[in-house]
Parts: sequence; structure tokens; C-alpha cells
Amino acid sequence: MLIPQELVLKAKNKLGDRAAFIIAESLQLKEFDEKHLKALCPFHKEDTPSFIWNAKDNCYHCFGCNRNFGILDLYMYQGLTYLEAVEKLFQETCIEFRFGERHVKTKREYKYPKPETNTDRSKVNEYMATRKISPETLDYCDIKEDKDGNIVFNYYDTNDVLAMVKYRPARKLKHGEAKCWCQKGADTTPLLFNMNRIDPSQPLLICEGEIDCLAAIESGFKNAVSVPFGAGNYNWIEENWDWLEQFNKIIIWADADEAGIKMKKNIIPRLGEWRCYEVEAPTEYIKDNKTIYIKDINEVLYYYGKEKVLECINNAKEIPIKNVIDLYDVTDFDIKSEEGVYSGFQELDKWIYKFFFGCVNVITGLNGGGKSVLINQMCICEPLNQGYDVFVFSGEIPQRQLKHWIELCMTGRYFITMEGNHVRKIDPQAKKQMREWYKGRIYLYDNDKDYTVTSILNRMEELARKKGVKVFVIDNLMMVDLECNTESLWQKQKEFVVKLVNFAHKYNVLVHLVAHPRKIEAIRRLTKLDIGGSGDITNLAHYVMAIHRYTRKEKEGIKNNKGGYKVPPVEYDCVLDLFKNRVTGTQDKELQLHFDKTSYRFWSNLDELDKVYKWCKNPPANKLPDPRENNLPDFMKG
Repeated sequence: MLIPQELVLKAKNKLGDRAAFIIAESLQLKEFDEKHLKALCPFHKEDTPSFIWNAKDNCYHCFGCNRNFGILDLYMYQGLTYLEAVEKLFQETCIEFRFGERHVKTKREYKYPKPETNTDRSKVNEYMATRKISPETLDYCDIKEDKDGNIVFNYYDTNDVLAMVKYRPARKLKHGEAKCWCQKGADTTPLLFNMNRIDPSQPLLICEGEIDCLAAIESGFKNAVSVPFGAGNYNWIEENWDWLEQFNKIIIWADADEAGIKMKKNIIPRLGEWRCYEVEAPTEYIKDNKTIYIKDINEVLYYYGKEKVLECINNAKEIPIKNVIDLYDVTDFDIKSEEGVYSGFQELDKWIYKFFFGCVNVITGLNGGGKSVLINQMCICEPLNQGYDVFVFSGEIPQRQLKHWIELCMTGRYFITMEGNHVRKIDPQAKKQMREWYKGRIYLYDNDKDYTVTSILNRMEELARKKGVKVFVIDNLMMVDLECNTESLWQKQKEFVVKLVNFAHKYNVLVHLVAHPRKIEAIRRLTKLDIGGSGDITNLAHYVMAIHRYTRKEKEGIKNNKGGYKVPPVEYDCVLDLFKNRVTGTQDKELQLHFDKTSYRFWSNLDELDKVYKWCKNPPANKLPDPRENNLPDFMKG
């Protein structure tokens, strides 16, 4: 349930300075000055009152420890959730609002977890004390202990419904031991831990683990949540999208390791750079002349104390101004660790290493030259197999036909039966397993009434931010409505490609753009200069390549008068030309390819032809015959 913030603000304003007296009485503030509404801060030791009421923001602010504390904080401090606190505030101020959905289990097919009933928490209390987490903080976050002495983390949705339960041993973990697990027999959903105790009008702190969240709360910053399944899982963004959109300021405190750096890089563009702040925390602690490396919030709490944790959060830095950066701050380019997608062709990957995120690849080819096969295999199936979701704008190919071609490539010839030269039957069990694997991972543009640049880019941005899609295919440039007349066509093409480059960089994604060649006098291999439209298309792209299907004459060769060949015959079906490769510099290379009629795959060796994608849980052990063998029936030959 999302409560309109204007109603909450209205209630706070209506309560006004009365809230200062309610808080003062409830917390029994010392040296409370009723006239100037100030007192000694109840959250840290001080001799001079610095806990002062701010009528504009309807809260106390401590100028000693920088803590803010308003009426909703008081109610949640007393044990209420955010929803319960707002309901109490509305009752106090006679604001009408229906809270009818509270505690309602809204997912019909969802297997909700059962609450742990064990009342003893001694082992958890003892272990958490070694992590500097108090029983009061554990009570606040509803931390339990199961019958085996494990820590129980209860995840509630915004209706205060228990929707997921996670466990962790209440002791130091052994090497290789499972760090955490979810309740058996119950479903899981990527909620944020502690989200039902969060005030959307205040800055939100997002950290990696539940204990880090507890450390922030222990230190005095209670508007903190943690991600549910580790730094590398971003499903929580889509699941909690509407809830996250309420916040004007989001503070990110990820772990100081490679996974944490990657997490920040991926979530900040999706959450919105304009409202995100990064925490700069100490990464080491010197003790007895030894350096102890610090990774997370809990370790900062342990070694430096509560005040340091609060200081780090309150001094979080804005994301730097766009388009301006100190060269000193630019991270090193490490080709091995840079994120991207391998093409799936071993020789091509030797030249480009991979298609790196933040880049645009332009693909061209004549009609019937193999562009669609290449795109389905290299730009859709391969990214999926490597764990990246894909968006496809296909202006010319009907969706049913596109689905059939993609599934053939994804299936592979192990699971396809040929009936004649054209009818291919995919094994039903394989098809079911494969579709379950790619469900929710391939998004097709579905608005044939609006092919405008504006509409397509809006959908792409929404998918990048909300769904975390990493690979985008535009097939093809001619089908995109550039919203211009013929006189300004080339300029608008340039502007579109510039937008694609900026989009790829902003969201750290990969864009494949199909551009048709200009009209040529005869069927032949293309050059970079044959790409139709503005020359800026290839100038702006990071990669440029063309696919050429060999003609019958090229495959037969041209004989000379001596019984040999003036032009030798070609044994391959297609050739992929790499014209441009801005990242590694290797270019002007050609990759000879066979085409497999059964699986609609290109291949240069048998490993590529018979690659089994990850949808298949039990890959076949047997080897299939080489399609180049002369004794095979025609339908099995390349």
C-alpha cells in the first residue's frame, strides 16, 4: 500500500508543534526548553542542548550527531510499522484515509511463509552482541531465532504481510558453508528487508545485507533497507518499483569489493542518478601496527563506532556532474573484468574479446544474406545464455516467425527432427523446458502503430531501468520513424545513433543496430562504405560488421582452361566481415561460416554448431555427425 505523501505532510503540518511536546514527553527529554523547543539529545551524550525542533520540517534535529527525529519516528521507535504509524498520525489529526488492505495476502497462488514461534533468542542475542548489534535493534526489526539457533530475518511487504523468511547461522561461518537460505516450502519474492518501517519522505539507505542494515539502524539511521539476494541480483528494483519511486534521495552503501562496485554501477542509473548518493567509508583500520581491511557497514560499526557510521551516511556524496570527470578518478580499463557479451564465435571473440556494454554494434547485409540468422544467434540467444535479458524491435519480421527462428537456434539440432527440407519439429519436452528458461527474458516491441524514435527509446529506457535489460536489438534502421522529412533524414539518422550511443553509455548496455546497405549494382560482398544513410552511422558505432551469403557461382568457383580454378570454389555458406572494432583495434577481418539448415545456426566448428544452451538441464553426451560428410542426407548437410 502506498500512502500519498501530500496527505502525510498535511497531517504533520496539522499536528504542528504539538508533535514536539509529544516527543519530549515520550522520550522524557532532559533540560527540555518549552519556549525554544530544545533539549539534550537522547541519542548521544552531551552537556549543551543541541536537539532542536525544526518547525519547517516538523522534526527535531540534533546538531551534535546530525540525527532527525519526527512524530513518525517516535511511533516506529515505539514498535509500530510505517503503516501503523501513519494510521495513528491520521487518527490524531482527523485525516481520512482507508487502510483496508493492511495485513491482506494479495497473491493468491503465493505460498506465504509461516512465522517462527520460538520465543528464545539467546544464541542470536549473543552472536549479534559480537557484531555490536543490541537486542533493542533486533526487537525493532523483528529478528527471531529458530529452534536450531539460527538467525531469522522476517521480510514484510508494504501491507505488513510476512512474505519471506531468511535464515543465517548465529555464529561465524565456516569456509564453504551456506551463508543464508530461505524457509523451505514457502515462496520467495525480492522484497527489501525492513521496507515496512521506512518513511518515504526521508532519505533511503540501501545496503547489501541484513546485518549491514541492522548496523545502520543500531547507529541511529533507521530509514535503511538491504537487498534480498546479494549484490548481483537486481530483481528487487522491478518488484519494488512504485515504492522506490517515492523517494527524493537514495543513499547507496555497497560493500567495498568487486561485487559491491558492480552493484553500484548497475543500480544507480536504474534508480536515477539525480537522486542517488554514494557513501565514502573507511576501507581499513590500523590496530597494533596491523592493517585490517573493512568491507561493509557492520565492520565500520565494529571498528569505528556508531558516530562514524552516521557520519558516513550523512556525508554521502552526490553522483558527479554528468559529462565532467577528473581523469584521476577514471577507473582502469581491464578487458578481462569489463562486462559484456561474447559473440559465441570463437574466432570473432579472439578479435573483439567481447561486445562490451556501453557500446553500439552496427550490422549490415543484403536481403537474404543471413542478417536475421546472425542476429537471432549472436544478439539474442548468446546474451540469454550468458545471463542477460534482451529487447528486440523487429519492424519487418512477424512475431510468430521471429519466435520460431529464435527457438530453433536456441534448441539446437540435438532436439530437432526434420520432416523434409522445410518442416522442423522441436521435441515437446525440450520446447517446454526451453520456454520456461527464457520466459520473462526476451521483450518484443509491440506497437505497430508507433515506430517513432521517441516511443522506441522510451520503452528501451523503461526496460533498462525497471527490468534491468542489458542487450537491445534494433532491426532495422529503415523501419524506425525518425520523425522528420526527407530533407533532414541524414541528420536525424545521426541524431538517432547519437542517442543510441548515449543510451548504451548511460545504462551500461549493449545496442545492436541493423542498417541496410545502399543499392548496389550486383550481389557482392559489402564494404563499410556500402551502409546506407548517413556516414555518421559507422563513424559513431563501436563495432561495424557485415554478413554476406555466398552465391552459387562463388561456391562453384571459376575454372580456368587448364582444368584448375581461376577463382577457387568456396566451401562455406557465409562470411562475416569485421570492418570496425574500436575497443581492441583489431579489424578488417573475415570469419568464414557454415549454415545449419536444421537449427538455423551459423558455425565455424562443431563446438559452435552443437553448443547446448543452459536451458537444457541434461545435455546429451553423444556426438552428432559432421554435416560436411558426403554420406549424409541432404537435409542434414550445411
